[in-house]
Amino acid sequence: MKRLLSSRIRIVAVLTGVIAASITTLAPAHAATYPPAIPIVLKTTVTSSGTTLNTLPGGITYGWNDLNGPTTWGKQQAAIHFQGDVNYLNGSGPFNGYVTVTGADGTVLAFRVEGSALAVPLNSGATETHFAGDIKVIGGTGTFAKAKGIGTMVGTRDAALGSPVRLTFRLTVLPART
Repeated sequence: MKRLLSSRIRIVAVLTGVIAASITTLAPAHAATYPPAIPIVLKTTVTSSGTTLNTLPGGITYGWNDLNGPTTWGKQQAAIHFQGDVNYLNGSGPFNGYVTVTGADGTVLAFRVEGSALAVPLNSGATETHFAGDIKVIGGTGTFAKAKGIGTMVGTRDAALGSPVRLTFRLTVLPART
């Protein structure tokens, strides 16, 4: 009986060793490698290069705006192109848009923004508009091909719709796994 038990213990020990060796040698071959998330902060002042805005009675303004501006992406210069649409009531309301960031080296990062604008009347009679939005990364080129990510956008405009807008985009981007 002792001999039979001893044989079974040795067989279990050998099988356990074989299974453990298989797991440690096979797992890395099948595991996906995830690069670290990349935090990105882009600050810019964008100016309008074209608009099609429509107005209706009751303070309704809707349409699109094509905005462009410079930024710094990491240690290089970059350009931001923001194609946005608005649906405002008295200067406040939802906006959406697509942003393309192009680095000096040609790298592209694209994302969508969905947000809201709030027009705040000032004592001077002017209006200051505040913007806040959520970002979803679409993709890009190079490191950012098939990337995923999220973020936020905030900004202000000191004059009428179509005037320059100061924006800050904060993103966390996860490049595609390899």
